[in-house]
Order: sequence, then C-alpha cells, then structure tokens
Amino acid sequence: MKNWNLDVLYQKKEDFEDDLKKLETLIDPFENFKGKLHKLDKLKEFYENYEAFNKLLFRLWSYASLKGDTNLKDTNNASNFQRVRNLMMKFMQVISYVDPELISIGEKKINKFLSRDPFLKQYSFSMQQLFYNQKHILSEKEEKIMANYGGIRSVASNIYQSLSIVDAKDTKVALSDGSEVTVTLSNYRSLIPTALNADDRKLIFEAAFKRFSLNKTSYANVYNLILQNLKASYISRGYSSALEAALDSNNIPVSVYLNLKDVAYENTDPVKRYLNLRKQYLNLEEYHTYDRFLRLVSDDKKYPYEEAKKMFFESLSAFSDEFVLHEKQALEDGYVDVDPKDGKRTGAYSSGFYGQHPFILLNHDETLDSVFTVAHEAGHSAHTIFSNENQPMATADYTIFVAEIASTFNEHLLLDYLLSKAKTRNEKINLLESAIDTIMGTFYRQTLFATYEYEANKLVENNVPITADNLSKIMIDLYKHYYDLDITKEDGKQYVWAYIPHLFGTPFYVYQYATSYSASLKFYENVKKKEPNAMKNYLDLLKSGGSDFPINLVAKAGVDLTNKDSFLAVVNRFNELLDQLEDVLKEK
Repeated sequence: MKNWNLDVLYQKKEDFEDDLKKLETLIDPFENFKGKLHKLDKLKEFYENYEAFNKLLFRLWSYASLKGDTNLKDTNNASNFQRVRNLMMKFMQVISYVDPELISIGEKKINKFLSRDPFLKQYSFSMQQLFYNQKHILSEKEEKIMANYGGIRSVASNIYQSLSIVDAKDTKVALSDGSEVTVTLSNYRSLIPTALNADDRKLIFEAAFKRFSLNKTSYANVYNLILQNLKASYISRGYSSALEAALDSNNIPVSVYLNLKDVAYENTDPVKRYLNLRKQYLNLEEYHTYDRFLRLVSDDKKYPYEEAKKMFFESLSAFSDEFVLHEKQALEDGYVDVDPKDGKRTGAYSSGFYGQHPFILLNHDETLDSVFTVAHEAGHSAHTIFSNENQPMATADYTIFVAEIASTFNEHLLLDYLLSKAKTRNEKINLLESAIDTIMGTFYRQTLFATYEYEANKLVENNVPITADNLSKIMIDLYKHYYDLDITKEDGKQYVWAYIPHLFGTPFYVYQYATSYSASLKFYENVKKKEPNAMKNYLDLLKSGGSDFPINLVAKAGVDLTNKDSFLAVVNRFNELLDQLEDVLKEK
C-alpha cells in the first residue's frame, strides 16, 4: 500500500464533522477555570480537560492536514483544515489567562501541587519552562490580545503555499532532443540529471524557478509580513531580537546559532574544493548551482520504494532489536504516502501526535537520494513512537532542535551499510558523492539559509525596507562566499529565498538541521565504535521526548552543542570523505 490509510482516523465524513462539533463544545467550559487555578483540584481538572481536548484536536488536525497535503488544489480539504485551525485559535484565545494566572500563583505553590498529585507531576517540566520564561509572559489582557492575532500569523504561510503550488502553473519545456517535459517543483531535481545537454538543464531549472522570479514582489511582501510578525512578537515579549525569542523559550543559547554560523562561514574551502573537483570531472565550462544534481558517474539505477525500504531494513541488522522494531513500525503500510501526484505537497515529512501512529509523506522519485529520504523520515517517525511510548502527553512532544538527530542518524547508518556492500568503482563514487552532498545540503546549505534568516531579520531590526532586491542581495553575497558562484547568472536563482518553505512556515528552523546533523554524527560514531552505553544513551534521548530543555537532553546523551568543536567535527568529516572520493576517482 503506497497511500495513507486515513480511515484509521476517520472512516466517514460525518464522523469528522461530529468530532469537529464536539471540539467546539469543549472550548467554552475552559472559561470556568479562570481565577480558580490556585486550588489543587481545579488545576488538576483543568489539565485533565486540557488533555482530552488536545487528543481530539490531534485527531482532527492530523486528518484535515494530511488529507489537504495529498491535494493542495482541493479547496474543500483546505477549508476543513482551516476550520480545525480556527477552533485551535479560539481555544488559545480562551485559555490565554492560564500562564499569567499560574505565574501570579507562584512557582513555590505550583511545585507543591505537583508534588502532591501523581497526574500533575507530569507537568513538572512544563512548569519549569513557564517560570523560566515568566519575564516574557504578559498580563492576562495582553496575552489575550496576542492570542487574538494567532490566526493572522498563519496567513502568510498559507499565501506562500498558494503562490508556490495551488495557483502556480507548471511549465512545459521543449528539450534539444525534441521531447517535451512538464517541469514542477517536485520533479525538476530528478529531470536535471537526465539532461545531458547544458542548455536543457538551464531550461529545466529556469522553468522550475520561474514562479519565484515572476512573483518576486509578492514573495517579498509575504516574507515581510512574517518578519514584521516576528518583530512585533519579540518586542511585545521583551526580547532583544527575533533570534533570541526563537531560541530562549527552549533555553538554547544564542551562541549555539552564532557558533554554527561562524564555523560554516569560516570553513568554506572544502566546499569550493568539492565544486572545483565536480566541475573538472564533469568537464563543465561553467558550474551552476543546479549542476549539483548531476552525478559524477552514470547512475541509471532505479530504486522503487519497496526496494528502498528493504535496503534500509537490511542496514539495521547490527543494531538493537528495540531500535529495529521501531524503525520498521515507522514504515508500516498505510502510514506512508509514497509517490508524487498533481497537487500533492512537495518534499517529505513525518507528522506525528501523541496517541497516534505517525504518518510519512514522500515524493519518491526512485533515485539514490530518495532511498536516503526513506531512512530519514523513518527516523523521525521512530523518534515519535519512542517518545509516545515512554512519555506522558505533557512531555511527549520533542522540540525541533532534537528532531533532526534521529533522521540524520539513520542516514549515517544507511551510508555505511551501502558502502560496505559497494563492489564497483561507480558504486563507491555514487555513495561517497551522496555522503558529501548530504553534508553540503544539511550542514553548509542549511547554515547558509540560517545566516540569510539572521541577516534578513537584521534588516527589519534596522528598519531597512524588505524588498526582493534587498533579500536577494543577502543570498547573492552568501552564495559568492560559500560557493564562489555568481547566482545572478542563473535566471531566478537569486530568489532562492522564496523557494525555501521553512523560511515562510517555520522561521529559525533550518539551522537545526545542521546542529542535529552535528550531534547525530557524534552519536553514530560512538555507537559504531561500541563505546560503553553509546546505544543506550542514544535510545534514551529518543525516549526522552520533551522532558527537559533540548541542549540538556543532547548533553545527557553525550554531545555538547555549545562547543564549536562539535561543528568543526563535521568539517573534518567532510574533508575525510572528499579525500576518499578523490582517491576513488583516480582509480581506473
């Protein structure tokens, strides 16, 4: 089965509608707890009702969002998701009194309640977070105003999806061999490697990025809305910057972000070395950013989904039974939507909520990269399963900061397995190239985008107009520094900031790909070397959910991300892989 079986959530439309009505009736009673949370029995009753509400919300949200992502062009799906979102926003408005009231009660009394009641005890870390952030919690009236603007914050990302997918028209291009292809954001990366003619590659790339150049002003205005929302929020809550606001709520030092940014920026020599090697080996007169999709050696092999899944499962054989079981559970039939389809959301993700089996979205194009994507998303889902099994609802939801550790750990183990099985020179080249490209994409490219976010938010802080030209200038300068490439020579590439959905949907997300990759590399090396308790420590991290601040969880498992050495280790790994690749390329 290669599609989601959403019947596990709702078999009939009527059942969805009934639960939606039920959810609405559960909201207003939360008003009755206002002013009463200083009583233990009322505090407990509030959180019992809170959990019941969220369990129903999770089911409705999952169904509506997943069904919507299978066809973004279906306005009925979009409408259903908006209805669920609206109820969530209403709920947030109604309970906006809670945090200010708990703070007024005081940490000492709240902790006394937690110690007296086993059910409330699970909220110990939630309360620790609340009081850690209390100086940024506003008055009840102010929190209600902030909650009233919650629905507006999602508008920008919705407009972005409409511009990029829903209302966008895919372009047909005529190639030099007389064939005609329809270029989409889902398929252009797989079309480029098949185009042996440089002009064809240029046509395909420009067709994919055409929507961004044609709508550059609209994209800039949408992004400005996001940046202004971030600014209004951080100023209102008393933070010094949008970056501090994004990190401090989870007690992540700003230095982690800045250290990552600086290490990548100061160590671009191996990146340029790799691109120069590619240019020479591929015999290219000029290297373009989209030439990264060209393979160093011919790789016509296709990896159907079932084969990709089998390869991944074989790579797990040396690991603990518990780990293997959860990775296999992640890819169970009915929980993976595999193939690209018209209107389907691009990219890949794992979506999981407490009390539910997580769902994976793929756009499997049968390339080697798509095999690694299967392993990557399985890591996310397995992480969710581990967390849900070992944590109560209050602490099951892990932060984005640790989310990418489980996914990239799987990429490391799959790479090692495939390299151990490689017999020919071409197989070794393909795998080493894939490993290097992963570091290029996960560490360097995502840090480049994180640096872009940092600089774009500085424009707003300094009251510089947010225009397509000003945003593009940041990217032009960064691509020149990182890759020594002039992206103004590629029509549309300077608007790559409009191509990255995370910048519009989840600000200050992308840096965590790089921090997580750095952590997972260290965890994997510890397990590979069979260091004492290495696998146990890693599994404990997956089981810990959101039971502590993410920096602490990672440190408990054995990695210090406040230290630049954690990031420099990735640079060293990059150079090691590059040395191996150069040696293999010299073989006859």
